[in-house]
Amino acid sequence: MKKICIVLVAHACSLILYAQASVKVDAGAHIKSAGGAYMVLDNINIANNGSFQQTAGSGFVKLTGATNVSLSGSGNTAMDVLLLAKDDGAIFNLNSNLSIVSNVNFSGGLLNLNNSVVDLSTTGSFIDESETSRAFTTGSGYIQATGIINNPSSVDLGNLGAMISSTANLGATVIRRGHAIQMGVSGSNNSIERFYDIIPAHNMNLKAVLRFHYFDGELNGIPEASLHQWKSKDNSNWDLVGADAGDLVANYVEKKSINKFERWTLATATAPTIICPGNITTNPNQNGCKALVSFAAEATGVPPPTITYRIGNNVITSPHVFSKGTTIVTATASNGVLPDATCNFTVAVVCGPPNSITTTTERQTEVKAIPGDLNVIVYPNPSTNNFSISVQDGVNEKMTMQVMDMYGRVIEVRNITANSITRFGDRYRPGTYLVRIIQGKQHKEQKLIKLSE
Repeated sequence: MKKICIVLVAHACSLILYAQASVKVDAGAHIKSAGGAYMVLDNINIANNGSFQQTAGSGFVKLTGATNVSLSGSGNTAMDVLLLAKDDGAIFNLNSNLSIVSNVNFSGGLLNLNNSVVDLSTTGSFIDESETSRAFTTGSGYIQATGIINNPSSVDLGNLGAMISSTANLGATVIRRGHAIQMGVSGSNNSIERFYDIIPAHNMNLKAVLRFHYFDGELNGIPEASLHQWKSKDNSNWDLVGADAGDLVANYVEKKSINKFERWTLATATAPTIICPGNITTNPNQNGCKALVSFAAEATGVPPPTITYRIGNNVITSPHVFSKGTTIVTATASNGVLPDATCNFTVAVVCGPPNSITTTTERQTEVKAIPGDLNVIVYPNPSTNNFSISVQDGVNEKMTMQVMDMYGRVIEVRNITANSITRFGDRYRPGTYLVRIIQGKQHKEQKLIKLSE
């Protein structure tokens, strides 16, 4: 087979091609350059089925123009310096892999990786990436840089935006930067349009710091102030790493004390909020004037918080046996994002005569029904939020309102006044409840239905 070799020598020869066409390198053909030669391709595609090889210092490939162009073909393509200088918005599409010896210099246009790999090896780097001129993809493509990093201080292999510091020797390290959205990172949410696979030879007890850089154009609609680092060992299940520092102008999120690297990305994490149940008053249902009481606070946050209950410094769980008197319970919601959220509620165990408030069936039968002329109005019912209760009575005396769940447990007690409006129930879980109005030894009841929002 006849082989064709095109050699470009700096100063002696430069090649400038214009118009929408292609530089085609057929199988067996070679393109080489020497002495810093320039190849300027203005709206020109590259189809390489042969060999397109440049070495360090041998030349430049400059892409210009307003039209999208591509690199394709089955041949090996290695460029010393790629000057991406296309008009804003114009795209250089990679449909085959590309090796870079020295650097990719971004001054205009976008580099779409698609499903291909840009290999920077140990000497290549990205220069002057910006919001308007940068690498991206919605596919599986990535950029890879390698190097030996021992006791690194703000080392950013390939200038890809993963800046690492550590007191440990990481050894031979591979950094891969991709832009596919990572799914299901924080609950039902997804990541920004950037991730890193960080693969050091030594990957234990690193005590490392990672400053994760990103562009605003990669936020994927995520509120920037909520960004935290997340990691995954299997690219499917994600754990919150957190954030010790961040800069919305310089576009980075930093985390310290990292002991091991895996796949890394940024996604939403929010500090927890918590709502305690209402104060609980009940009669004993255990020997020794004690009561077994169930309770549940409600917490929100990303990732979903864990709720811990304490009496003083002692951790308890629901249901819990409470002693006679009033006990303060502190509920704390934690999810790794500070600050934790706390709230308090009380559980009062009342040991007294039969006319005291009770949750037992026997004690409830001792309360007589209020005559029918007492008008109890609850609205809206059913409700997705709160209920309003109005007790219309000509006497205008104080009454007691009890709310019980479907198991007969008293979850809220209030003193109310006739001919006034009382709102309650916004913290109740969806379900069926019973509201009881007690006036002396008489009572009147009405069923409530709390719906999901």
